Amino acid sequence: MTATAGSGVSYASEGNLEGIPESSVSADGKFFDPSPNTIVKVTTGSVGADERPNRSDSVSPAPADATAFRFVKNKQYVGQSCGTDVIQQTSGRGKTTLVLTVDKKVDATVKKEISIDLGQISAGMGWDVTKSYGVSNQTRYEVPRGRFGTVQAFPLYDQYVGEVWEGVSGAFPTGKHVYAYKPVGVCFNQWLE
Repeated sequence: MTATAGSGVSYASEGNLEGIPESSVSADGKFFDPSPNTIVKVTTGSVGADERPNRSDSVSPAPADATAFRFVKNKQYVGQSCGTDVIQQTSGRGKTTLVLTVDKKVDATVKKEISIDLGQISAGMGWDVTKSYGVSNQTRYEVPRGRFGTVQAFPLYDQYVGEVWEGVSGAFPTGKHVYAYKPVGVCFNQWLE
């Protein structure tokens, strides 16, 4: 798709991580830490940092016929990361103002070090890890005359970690963890060419 001078082209794609240092991308390539080119915006109505609980010891009941099962305890909020999947993008030649408005549903994601039921992870985290969450926000980016600008939108996630425990009575820690990522906003990465 070709952009004409002063216009913006908006589309969703699997893009590159222009302007994001390789060292800030997670080992699995699914998350990155915001760079100086990244504007992080939390969706209105999402839980604020000072409202996030540091830990949770809630456990859903064991299945009736269970002799042993795994569950999550001691959930902790560990920060925020941007996902690497581009959910929307716009670009254009200046002089122009690129406006990118995002209103999407993004799936929560989980990483497990041990086999455990997603329902137990949801119970331990205190939110549904199998669900999609709405993320929405907007950014404006001034592109000077003679330059070409691009704005990409990525999902912003709150990151949580929990300990995996095992047992019905006399439960014990397995030494393994689960990591849950809840979509809460948008990371806008922007740059000039």
